[in-house]
Amino acid sequence: MKLVRGWPGRVVVIALVAAFVGILFTTGCAVPVGKSPPETLGSTEATLGQFPGVTPQPVQQPQPPSLKDPRTAVYSYLLWISYAYRVLNSDVASKTFDPYEEVRVNSYVMYNVQAGRAIDQRLLDATLKAWESKGDTATVSLNESWVYRYISTKTGNYTTPALNVSYDTTYTVVKIKNDWVVHSVEATSSDPVK
Repeated sequence: MKLVRGWPGRVVVIALVAAFVGILFTTGCAVPVGKSPPETLGSTEATLGQFPGVTPQPVQQPQPPSLKDPRTAVYSYLLWISYAYRVLNSDVASKTFDPYEEVRVNSYVMYNVQAGRAIDQRLLDATLKAWESKGDTATVSLNESWVYRYISTKTGNYTTPALNVSYDTTYTVVKIKNDWVVHSVEATSSDPVK
């Protein structure tokens, strides 16, 4: 699907965003937008961009992945890899990606294990830029804003202050059987990643 510039293009973009948000709310996956509280992975006390105290709150699993649409599949992937990075186990998120992407996710988890750290990361905003589906392959492009902190696996305490990063991302999503899963990710950071 091609987006058209000008007034008709704006209508198409508005319709796509409305459809995306509608799908996410009806499937139980709400994208945090604006200044509403983020989806947190372990604390209902956390406010936007903040992590309470020096010790992370107990971590909770996200809702089951919603894989029937490429857009909700990407959002489920974001939640589940955040959980995987927090618990240092890529297997927990394996329903949201294919074997090709599993290599990258697992490598990053192993890198953090060797570094003696985990990551508590929270998605602050995910704005849909565009998406296109052709057969069993789709691309979903987002602007993402995250806040994250590293955790020592020895002490269980945060080792860094809250850090922010934004990405322009394009996800290639493939349909396997009846589910959409992430195949690869192209991300460009507008901020240095620490």
